Amino acid sequence: MNKNLLLELGNSLQGRVLSDSLTKTLYATDASVYRKIPTAVTFPETIKDFKTLVLFANKHKIGLIPRTAGTSLAGQVVGEGIVVDTSKHFTKIISLDEKKKAGNITTRCNS
Repeated sequence: MNKNLLLELGNSLQGRVLSDSLTKTLYATDASVYRKIPTAVTFPETIKDFKTLVLFANKHKIGLIPRTAGTSLAGQVVGEGIVVDTSKHFTKIISLDEKKKAGNITTRCNS
């Protein structure tokens, strides 16, 4: 993917977009034996960031790889798309609807 497109994405997010070799190498594996170097790693901070990421991925035909702890044993969180690491800013459940099995999350940890 073109570096200018990643810069454009980074400028449109409140969160960060990293595409350096070290970061991509760190996110190329999980607890499985699989290894794929992602295009970039993002750290969204707001719901708007998520919407922007989805629109960007759709427009440029690139996959999004949601990730939190990276403890998958079957390689589900590795791939060549854009990793979306939610573990830094989306850390607290603020409500849970057990009937609908749905939750609402906050964008900041209150610790």
